[in-house]
Amino acid sequence: MPDGKTETPEQVAKGKKAIRTMAFAQCIDFTEPQILNTMYVSIQATLNLADSALGSITAVKRGVETVSVFLWGILADRFRRREILAGSTLLAAIGSIITGFSQDFAFFFVVTMIANVGACAMEGQTNSVLSDIFPVQKRGKAFGVLRGMAYSGLIFSLVAFSLLADNVPDIGWRIAYWGFGVLGIIASITIWFTLDEPVRGRTEKALSDVSEDVIRKKSEGAFTISVAMRQFGIPTIAVDIVNLILMGFPKIMLVNFSVTFFVKVRGLTEGTAILVSLLGLIGFISGSITGGIVGDRMGKRMGEKMRLVTGHAVLAGLIVMTFLIFGIDYGFTAAYMVIAFFTAFMVEFMYSITRVVVSAVLLPEVRTVGFSIGRMADSMGSIIASLIYFLVVATYGIAESVLWLSVGGALAAFLMYFAYYFTFAGDAARMQKELSARVTQA
Repeated sequence: MPDGKTETPEQVAKGKKAIRTMAFAQCIDFTEPQILNTMYVSIQATLNLADSALGSITAVKRGVETVSVFLWGILADRFRRREILAGSTLLAAIGSIITGFSQDFAFFFVVTMIANVGACAMEGQTNSVLSDIFPVQKRGKAFGVLRGMAYSGLIFSLVAFSLLADNVPDIGWRIAYWGFGVLGIIASITIWFTLDEPVRGRTEKALSDVSEDVIRKKSEGAFTISVAMRQFGIPTIAVDIVNLILMGFPKIMLVNFSVTFFVKVRGLTEGTAILVSLLGLIGFISGSITGGIVGDRMGKRMGEKMRLVTGHAVLAGLIVMTFLIFGIDYGFTAAYMVIAFFTAFMVEFMYSITRVVVSAVLLPEVRTVGFSIGRMADSMGSIIASLIYFLVVATYGIAESVLWLSVGGALAAFLMYFAYYFTFAGDAARMQKELSARVTQA
């Protein structure tokens, strides 16, 4: 809770329950694209796809996601987040089950887009709910633990994908989609019956001495489409959009193209390449939790600017790691595993830093929209990177394309990051001032 209020044991328990419940849903979001990414070689053989198809499918999926995630954000902020989250999770599950029955590329293409429309809705809603449960001083850890738990669930999925890809390649990817769909249905039911909807804005410092009933009353009708669209004009959000677009380059190369890279460039088996991705996944888990905890401590002890500085330092390290993982042939799998771990660690560490920054400048009634804007930017970065990959891979090859898209994106993101220092403090102060003015009005 904010300054002046003390969390009760019941509130602490509710916060932990919300993290567990939403981590289940977030795992669906993380798992859905990984079926295509990690088992593409098997899908390619079954449906007779070209090498470039992975890039085109990924680009279109991200395009559909860019539009749908914003619409989900509007629905979640206009209505109750719990019901919207449960519905979007169910849509993803149904789309996945149908995808498993695909017999040709056209059918596969359409139904996997349906699954993606549902899965992409989850991140904005989970971050929005957590922001109304945990104050800014504790959000980094909350965000990090939720994402870490979600990535932990994906570990078991990747192990299963590896076994399926190596032992039953013709039907393994179908089993993966079916299994994901069943888990999605269970997650949807769990969200519907166990997630408590918090009062929007209850954790903000400006409202620390205001009762939840008053906060709820004053926020009624606060959401409008014009207010939602206004979030694009917040300087910190504008900086974050560009930063996430640029970060989309190394992230999508690591997440979406690395298995194909290690199979076709480094000569690993598909199962072994998935295991390398598994180490990257462990890096995501560690980076997410560590970034959240370290960011909270830095912010508490030395001010929120130090949270930003910490993320910037890690981003500098990411530039080096992207070159090490895609630019050097080590000749043995263990080296790729270690470097994949640290590359993913740095990606997710930085993400845990910037999500807290974003949460601190957004009004509570439009936070889902605000976080969805970030997801849109991430998708746009993936689209641009995928399209560039699609256009250049035939000329420059997989190795050079993946390497320089990764390193170039990380370097550009590092330079763009400086802009946060000029926008964040003013935007955060303006948000608190607006909340304070709202509750003092007659």
